[in-house]
Amino acid sequence: MFGLRESIFATIVYYDVFNFPLTFAEIYKYLINPEKFSGKNGGVTVELSDMANELDKMIKAGIIGHKNGFYFLPGNTELYENRIEKDKLANVKWKKFLRIVGRLQSAPYLRAVFASGSLAVNNLEPKSDFDVFVVIKTGRLYTGRLFLWLISSLWGVRRGRFDVVAPDKLCFNHYVTDDNLELSRRSLYVAQSVANMKPVMASGAVLGSFLSANKWVSRYCYNFRPVDKYRGIKPSKFMVAAANLGEFILDTKLGDLLEKVFRIVQQKRIKNNPATYESGGRIVFTDRELEFHPRSFERIVIDSYNDKMKKAGILNCLEKNSGLN
Repeated sequence: MFGLRESIFATIVYYDVFNFPLTFAEIYKYLINPEKFSGKNGGVTVELSDMANELDKMIKAGIIGHKNGFYFLPGNTELYENRIEKDKLANVKWKKFLRIVGRLQSAPYLRAVFASGSLAVNNLEPKSDFDVFVVIKTGRLYTGRLFLWLISSLWGVRRGRFDVVAPDKLCFNHYVTDDNLELSRRSLYVAQSVANMKPVMASGAVLGSFLSANKWVSRYCYNFRPVDKYRGIKPSKFMVAAANLGEFILDTKLGDLLEKVFRIVQQKRIKNNPATYESGGRIVFTDRELEFHPRSFERIVIDSYNDKMKKAGILNCLEKNSGLN
């Protein structure tokens, strides 16, 4: 199929930026859409047998390397051993992460928690923190964020603003309200990030709405499909009851007033933070979204990906970032 080889190669290249070799299933799952290389708009179908045959041809031609079920760029055999160690570390980290997220069940207005970043793809280091993507009830974004801040601080599991490294701490870097689930800033990096996200606390309705709102991801990731809960947390009736009680108390005019106060205070802090205006990242603070990526890794990833594709002589599909500062 025209475009399939380039698509497979581009997918391996993209994850090579993260020093992360892929299995056959992962290549298929995160496959960069062949339409980007074929010039066709729709009508492209990728069969598993076609992909397997193309991978074999690419290995024989020396275009990619292969070891024990993992695929990588030629000469990067050491990534296989590193991947095995990272998978072991990920199992330990996930257990810690789920214990921590379980404590957030008492937070009013929390509608979903997704693991994102390096945790979501199991590409962790011992000092890695835990990136999380959070969904909050509409009209209570700043109240919900405050409760998450208080609970995670109480348990000592929140990454602080000035922490250079924060192993096993929660990094709340993206919040959206449940009526604003479509991510408007788009790029290959954002699409792959969404495809990697693992929901650990989300109702079926919220999860379905999130995936439906972000169908655009399939323009970048051919096999983007709904993801069930990856490793769910153990529900706590006591914590859920506490969250419900908090919402009952705050679903009043008093709660409306407090939301306005919390919004003013939090937005003022964000505006006064010098990191808000740094180049190379993005800070968003509206009534429906909060995003904190002042020094985003996206630009580095996209630039590195483009450089590798240029060296391979593939120039017709270079990517842009999602509009960073």
